[in-house]
Amino acid sequence: MSNMRSMQPVSNYYIDSNPSSPYIQREDTALTATDADAKTVVSLDTQVSAGGTNFSQGQRQLIAKARALLRRSSIVTTIREEFTDSLLLTIAHRLKTVIDYDRLLVLDKGKLVEFDTPLRLIEKEDGIFRSMCLKSGYFGELEASARAKAERDGLL
Repeated sequence: MSNMRSMQPVSNYYIDSNPSSPYIQREDTALTATDADAKTVVSLDTQVSAGGTNFSQGQRQLIAKARALLRRSSIVTTIREEFTDSLLLTIAHRLKTVIDYDRLLVLDKGKLVEFDTPLRLIEKEDGIFRSMCLKSGYFGELEASARAKAERDGLL
């Protein structure tokens, strides 16, 4: 057994470097990652078994994310800068993560249902992506980001 201070990364995870994430809190004495569903609190002194097996995969991802945030990881910046001429497949839990991508592919029950620029998808009145944006509670911010991306790309 070890504790969170000595834990090695146990998961590859696409890092959303948004410090206002509701799942990560930085305190003076501890980092607390909370799994809202399980109501489990993990602190820097929480015991960690080999490979983090006493945590669920989701909890391990949150821990990896928290560690990267504390180290001021530049993985998102690196991915976006170094792979600009590449196809980047991102499976995102947060729409803010992908709203400034060139194209979005939306799946429903494993089937392709939408594929276009974020702005076109968010403007599609009966679209699934638009519905997801509306339900997120961040529609205005997402629409503004999609519009800014389209303007930067000369699409408006």
